[in-house]
This record gives sequence, C-alpha cells and structure tokens, in this order.
Amino acid sequence: METLTPRKGTRLHMFFLRYLLFLCFGTILLVALLLSLFLFAFSTNIILPANYAENQISLSKNLIASNGSVTPDIIPELVDYAVFSKQGEFLSGNLTRKEALHAWELMQNGEKRDNTQYYSYIERENEICILRYRLVPEYHSAALRKYLPNPQLFAFLLFIVGIVVLVTVLSVHFGRKLKKKMMGLQEAIEKIQNQNLDFTIKPSGIREIDDISVSFEQMKDALYTSLKQQWELEQTRREQISALAHDLKTPITIIRGNAELLKSTVLNDRQRQYNDYILKNTIEIEKFTKELIDLSKMEKNVVREKGSVKTDAFLNELEKQMRALSLEKRLYVDVQKVSLPESIFIDKELFYRAILNIIVNAVEHTPNNGKVKLIAQGSAESIHFTVSDSGCGFSSKDLKKATKQFYRGDSSRSSGNHHGMGLYIAQSIVQDHNGTLLIDNDILSGGGKVTITIPINKHTN
Repeated sequence: METLTPRKGTRLHMFFLRYLLFLCFGTILLVALLLSLFLFAFSTNIILPANYAENQISLSKNLIASNGSVTPDIIPELVDYAVFSKQGEFLSGNLTRKEALHAWELMQNGEKRDNTQYYSYIERENEICILRYRLVPEYHSAALRKYLPNPQLFAFLLFIVGIVVLVTVLSVHFGRKLKKKMMGLQEAIEKIQNQNLDFTIKPSGIREIDDISVSFEQMKDALYTSLKQQWELEQTRREQISALAHDLKTPITIIRGNAELLKSTVLNDRQRQYNDYILKNTIEIEKFTKELIDLSKMEKNVVREKGSVKTDAFLNELEKQMRALSLEKRLYVDVQKVSLPESIFIDKELFYRAILNIIVNAVEHTPNNGKVKLIAQGSAESIHFTVSDSGCGFSSKDLKKATKQFYRGDSSRSSGNHHGMGLYIAQSIVQDHNGTLLIDNDILSGGGKVTITIPINKHTN
C-alpha cells in the first residue's frame, strides 16, 4: 500500500492568521464605508452637524430679543426654550416646569452646561428667554429623529451589526475551508471504522494535518499487518479444526460399529455395561464432531441459495421433530401459528437447523412431564419464532453469554450433554438471514425463552 510521506505545507497558525488578516481588512473597509455614508449624509443635510443648533441660535438671537413675544415659530430647530419674568416666574415654553426651573438655577449660578445639555440666555425687555440645545449630530427629518436612535448611536449599532456579519461570513468560509482540509482524515476514520484499510490519505496542504495523516497511514499499515496475521491464524485454526473433525469421523465410526457388533454377542452384565458406556460416549463424540464440521462450514462463509418455502409445511416438519424429541420425557408440546404469510424466503436446511437447535436446547432443559412451546407469529414486516420451556430458565450469565461459541452455561441449567455451540450456530444462521435472536426468560412458565425474528422481504408472499 502507498504510504503518505510528510510534505511541506502551510502552518496551521498561518491559516488562522490569514483569517485574522481578512477580519482586520474587513473591519477597516467597514469603518471606511460607514464614514463615507455619514459624510454623504452630512453633505446632503440628511444629518445635521453637532453645532447646527448653536449656529441657528446665533442667527435668531436678535429676533428673539426684539420680537413682541416669544413664540415657537421664532425658536430655531432642535432647540427647546422657556420664558421667565425678570423676577424668575415661569411664563411659557416647551420645557416642563421642572426643566425650566432647573435651567433658571443654572443661569443664576452662571453655568451654561449640564451634562450633554447646553444653555443660552437671551434678555428681553421684561423677560429672559432660556434656550436649551445639544452639541450632537441630529437628523434633519423629524420622522427619523422620532423612530431612529441618534446618528452616533446608530453608527455604533451599524458597526456592531457589520462586525457580527463579517465575523459570521469569515467563520463560515474558513470553517468550510478547514473542514475540506480535514476531509481526508474524516474519510480515513470512516474507512477504518468500516474495516476498510485499502486507502491513501490525500495531502491537505496544512503541515500539522498532514503530520497527523502520516501517523494515520502508519497506524493503518500496522493495523493491516496485525489483522492479516490474525486472519491467517484464524483461517489456519479453522482448517485445523475442520481437518481434525473429519479425521475423527472414521475411527469413531469404527469404534461405534464394533461396539454395536459386541451388543449382539454373549456378554456378561459388566461387559454389557462397559459396552453401553462406549456406545453412549461414541454417539456424543459423533454429535460433537458433526457440530464442529457444521461450524467450520459456516465460518467459511459459503454462499448458499435461499428460496421460497411454504410456511405451514415448514412448521409441520418442525412440530413433528419437536414431538419426537419430547417423547422420552413425556413433555407437553404446544405449537401456535398466528397471522403467518403463505411462504417465507429462507435457506430451508440452515434455518430448520437453527430453530431445531433451539428446540433441542429447550427439550434438554425441561424436566419430565414439563412443557415446551413454539409460537410462530407474523407481522407486517417480519415473522417471529418463539421457543419457550418450563425449565429453570436462563441465569443472568446465560443471558449475556449463551450465544457465545463453546459456552456451556452454569451447572443449574446445563446438563453437560451439549458442547456450547447450538445457540451459537443458531444465531449465526439467523444473522445470515438478516434476523435477530433474543434470549430471555418466560414470565409465565419461569423457563427459558428464545425468539428468532427474520424480515419478510420482497421474496415473501
């Protein structure tokens, strides 16, 4: 496999520095744009300069001082006023009485400013007119003054909004760019998760990311070598088990044949007892050898063809076998069929073996005169086969490990007559049918319960 070698590229901090430079440049452009807009607004009198009211007061001062009375029409725009008698009595104006009295006190103290407010005092023949104004830019339009914040605050808000938009746009842009740079690493992780080690990571152009990519490549190569060795060892083990199982068949057949021949000869009680031991354990070895051969075939992932099988006929065969297995213990057999499809799409031989393994397991762990039950129930998308017994049920350890290869269960449920491969083989077959096998305990009987669920696909009627 091709291995990525370290390449020269941009440093990661330079990538982020580029982002900061774009941000600074964008901020400068934003400030320049806002300044240009406000200069245009000033030049077209959309916004009045800060000293506009003060200049208007200077132009209107003589008119206010000499006019017969002070009326709103002679007061400059953006200016508030109050008229007092020489004795300090508030006579008129658009200032509130409280504001007017505060302005009078400032005049008495010789002050012309209060925070952001400025005051101008004009003496008339028998009156004093106090004008209040601010040295801040204002909109020329009364409507804009009513509905918008003052130009200074509005400019600040526009700047904040502009910065937020600029940061968002740049973050999204550089985020996508960085994500694209890291796409090779992400694809590598996904392929490793899917156990696909045949890939090469493309260089991103950023040195730190490429360094990580090199480490990923080295890890991938080491993992590939390790998995290959493990797979080869596993294959060797399987082949050895398969060869051993086949080699055992011949001597076991000879032993069993000779033991059966001995039964037809004249034997005393002790010889007959010994011969029965030989026969019984030879049969057990034969069963174990058959399970090993079946297991070896399954692990080789031999592709077998599935076909449409009549559901009712398939269940009738299972029921006959179930009743035959239950005769010795005089078990009550209950088979129920609910809403079943006419046919199911399965590998008949393998799937029959899977359910039969579960039935054998249930019969084995059910006491004499007990009960075993098979429920086959169809639904819209799947079909369920549930086998339950009236035995002692699965232990908590069994519920976790019963489908593990060579697991024989604890002493309370295990009879010692099985080799820990029945449920393992059943689960492997069910998984080959895209189904699930669930182990539980039956609430009503207290015994074990195993449920197989397989989908009803397009091949099923």
